[in-house]
Amino acid sequence: MKSIGSFSSTIKDSTKILEAIGENIIVADSDYNVIWINPKATELLSEIIPYFDIDEIEDLIGINMNHFHKRPSYQNEIMDNLTSTHSSRINIKNQYVADIVITPIKDETTIIGYVVMLMDVTTTVQEEKRKNQMIQDLSGPTLHVWDNTIAIPLIGYLDEKRFSFVLEKLMKQCENDNVENVIIDFSGIKEWNEEMPYQIREMTLSLSMMGVQCMIVGIKPALARSLAEKTDYNVPKFGTTKAAIKYIISQSFDV
Repeated sequence: MKSIGSFSSTIKDSTKILEAIGENIIVADSDYNVIWINPKATELLSEIIPYFDIDEIEDLIGINMNHFHKRPSYQNEIMDNLTSTHSSRINIKNQYVADIVITPIKDETTIIGYVVMLMDVTTTVQEEKRKNQMIQDLSGPTLHVWDNTIAIPLIGYLDEKRFSFVLEKLMKQCENDNVENVIIDFSGIKEWNEEMPYQIREMTLSLSMMGVQCMIVGIKPALARSLAEKTDYNVPKFGTTKAAIKYIISQSFDV
């Protein structure tokens, strides 16, 4: 799709437009040589260039972008074959984390340069804190739903780090609050990795070793299929938390 409209003579200079965008912008030619950097990127890169043995920010002009890559050939292959915007997350010398967005500048079908944007740049320490906070936020609170019974709703994506956090959180609460039953609600899980079946098994076995009965609820069809293919679970399973609570209550009054 082509652009529409036109610029007035006062803002026709493309550099003024790029300088006005509130992101870190670098422009490179077709050979990956840096030819222009906007003020925001200049400020950011002034802090980063010492990690690449560059003394002055002005020295970046003319430098090849391969200077910043561990595998230049791999990066060149990606850039040479770009048909649209390419984005990824990068780690800069284990000091900064950033989302990089590369857009080819084309003359008809030929790439004549690249616009590189560094977005959401943060230090690795800040990124780790943000990830940990996200893990806690997504894990949700544990809820007391019956005598000595808690439920924990899981939301979003369950990876190894988040799983470890949830398990540690559950085991501590079970010990401190004399919990007898734990209901784990998976209805809010949208994505999972191939290790998830074994992680769930580890969770249920760990709680069982503490004398805690674990119940699984809210397993959706796609996840159920994945779990069934990997391992069996000798634990009560229910469609909803309400059904699990009814089961616990019935056990309480079972003479």
